[in-house]
Amino acid sequence: MDSTAPLSVFPDPLPRVPGPKLAPFTRTAFADIEFVEELGDPAVDMDSFVWKVRINGEEPYYALKMERHEDLAVRAHGYLLLTAEQEREVVRRSSYTNPEDSDGDDDTFGRSLEPLARGRPVHAIVKTFVTSDSPFEPDQVDQLCDDLEAFHRLGILVRDITISNYLGGKLIDFSRAWTAPHPSLERIQEHHLEKQRWRDPYDLQNCIVDWGLQDGWEEVNLPQELLACILKQSENDGCGTDPRRYDWRKWENDLAAVDAFMENDLYGPPYPPYEEWVREEETE
Repeated sequence: MDSTAPLSVFPDPLPRVPGPKLAPFTRTAFADIEFVEELGDPAVDMDSFVWKVRINGEEPYYALKMERHEDLAVRAHGYLLLTAEQEREVVRRSSYTNPEDSDGDDDTFGRSLEPLARGRPVHAIVKTFVTSDSPFEPDQVDQLCDDLEAFHRLGILVRDITISNYLGGKLIDFSRAWTAPHPSLERIQEHHLEKQRWRDPYDLQNCIVDWGLQDGWEEVNLPQELLACILKQSENDGCGTDPRRYDWRKWENDLAAVDAFMENDLYGPPYPPYEEWVREEETE
C-alpha cells in the first residue's frame, strides 16, 4: 500500500470506541512481513496464531499475534493488517492447519461467525520478541503477584493465567481478558465477578507451584498477599482490587459522547441471530 496516501485513508487506533486503544504499527497498517517461525503450540493455544517475524526487512525480530503499562507485560507496539497473500501463508505454514485449506473458501480465523468481520483483513498485534525460554524464575515470583494486582487496578481481569502465557516473568497473552470498559465488567452479577476475580490469583498460585516443581526449584514460596486473595482475606477488598474501580473515563475528552456510547451502542441490540444473517448471505 502507498505510504504517501492522504492522511484520511490512514487507519485509526483501535478499537474505535471509548477506552484504551492500540495504534497501527505502520502508517497504513500494512507491511512486508517475513514469517520466520511459528511460536508456541497452536493446537493448545487455540485463541490465535503467533509467529516470529521480521517486518519490512529490518531488525529486530517481533512476535506477531493474530487475533499499557509496558513494564507489566510484553510490549505491544501496534497492529498490522494482513494481506490476503500473507494470510494464506500463515494458513499454509501453520502446524495446526491443513495446507489444502490455504486456497479457496478458507475460514481459519473464524470470520464466518462474526458478521462484521466477514470480508475484512486479519488484524495482528506486533509485540516484542522475548528470547527467554522460561516462564519465570524463583526471584520473579513476588513481581508476578504485584503485576497481577496492578492489572486489576488498571481495569484488566486476565482470566487466562497459565504457565504457557508467561515468558521471562511477564504475561504475553491477554486474548481472554476483560478490559474496562467491557460489557461483562459493567453488567456481571457481583457473585460471578467475585469468582472471576478470585480465579486470577488462584490460577497464578497453581502456575507458580506447578512450574516450581517442574523446574526443580529448591523451594516454592508464595507471597502473603497472593495467599490472602486466594483465601478471600485480602485487606484490599477480599480478592484484591476490583477492576471496575479503574477510572478509564479520565482519558476521554468528550464524556457526554462516552456515556451515550455506553448506553446506546455498547449495550444496544445484539447482532442478528446466526440463522438470520446466514439466510441474508445466501440470498445475496
